[in-house]
Amino acid sequence: MNRIVEKLTNIEEYLLGLTILALAIFACVQVFTRYALNYSFTSYEEIGRFTCIFVTFLGASLGIKRGTHFAMTALTDRLPRRAADFIAVWVWLMTVVFCFVVTYYGTLNCYKQYQYETITPALRMPMYIPFLPIPAFFAVMGVRSLIKAYQSLQHVVNGRSPRTEGA
Repeated sequence: MNRIVEKLTNIEEYLLGLTILALAIFACVQVFTRYALNYSFTSYEEIGRFTCIFVTFLGASLGIKRGTHFAMTALTDRLPRRAADFIAVWVWLMTVVFCFVVTYYGTLNCYKQYQYETITPALRMPMYIPFLPIPAFFAVMGVRSLIKAYQSLQHVVNGRSPRTEGA
């Protein structure tokens, strides 16, 4: 099971790298055509915007996996270890709730866009497609946050702090 999860994470990282590369290429082409040729592709601007949405939420999901999101730890760094670990469990559980609420409302939004058959102005594609990464990656973030909450709870129960392991 861990091999499958690790393989999926590698695919996510590879996809994120390719998407950022594509975003950079689209931006360079757009700048070149706008200033050198005095012509602007409206579809490139739209592709860039939708690629940014994809990169943002895929990166946020990987940030939870890797533990690279910023944290406000001024208070918990001064608390006893068990209290700080208990707060970490609580924070992860609140993150789970938040992620699944956003997943729910993001899915509703995509479904409404699908029902109303809205399309993007330049590319003329269904509007729900560029916004699908929001509920999809928030669902992944919710699952990853649930895993982090479980791991933090194990640390509280076992008396080991995740902050001191591996140090």
